[in-house]
Amino acid sequence: MLQPAATILTNEWDGLRVEYGRLDAVGDFDFAMPKQGLSVAFEPHEQVVWSVDGQSQQTSLPAGSVFLYGDREFVWHRRVKPSEYVNLEIDPALLPQIAVENGLSATTEVEHRIIFQDPTVLHVSQLLKAEVLSGGLAGNLYVESLRNLLAVHLLRNHTRGILQPKTEVVCLEGLKLKQLKDYIEDNLAEELAIATLATLIPMSQFHFARAFKAATGEPPHRYIMQRRIERAKMLLSVTRLSVAEVSYQTGFSNQSHFTAQFRKAIGMTPKHFRERV
Repeated sequence: MLQPAATILTNEWDGLRVEYGRLDAVGDFDFAMPKQGLSVAFEPHEQVVWSVDGQSQQTSLPAGSVFLYGDREFVWHRRVKPSEYVNLEIDPALLPQIAVENGLSATTEVEHRIIFQDPTVLHVSQLLKAEVLSGGLAGNLYVESLRNLLAVHLLRNHTRGILQPKTEVVCLEGLKLKQLKDYIEDNLAEELAIATLATLIPMSQFHFARAFKAATGEPPHRYIMQRRIERAKMLLSVTRLSVAEVSYQTGFSNQSHFTAQFRKAIGMTPKHFRERV
């Protein structure tokens, strides 16, 4: 059976667009990359041809190479073997927002830099690739956390300014932590977002995620997933609600997503869990 010449999958979350591609076609072409985006090339190449602002280059391409396009015109022209990559586009309004929250100018921009190694960018890209391939199995909160981590990393390491951690005087403890946990419990069926939770304190998204983990021992997305699974176990045990209704009442996007996460956490499907209790 013939295999497709290209596999391109995309998904969009709040503030982030992810494109995963596997391109088998080789030869000459012109493929312009989006300004202010970034890419990671997973496959090594002995020879590729590309240009920046019309200036052509011919180089090798190591596996895991990172590309930050900035405001430059980057165009691919030739490759001689299949390629696998992830393209990431962060909402243009997000980086200035995080920069201001950390004492940098709102005009701070990520610098143009190409074909270099960055373990953090590579790791986040691999995790986002897995999310695209799974159809968003881990959920919006998980991707939101990765998006914020990536944004702060770019500001700290790939801008002209130096991002210094900004000390937040608000801690998540006592009444504030209880109110936050109560809000999560009351809204497990809803689409919870780090941005929404952070405004309850109030605190910047990045510092909220760090403070939440310090207070609970888990990052927000993992804590909320655990609470959803516990709520689902209770509903499956003491009600006659269908599995689809349980998934709806615990905030999962659909029944298949719920079943996959439940099996991952408990080791069995919701149906088998209900039969055993």
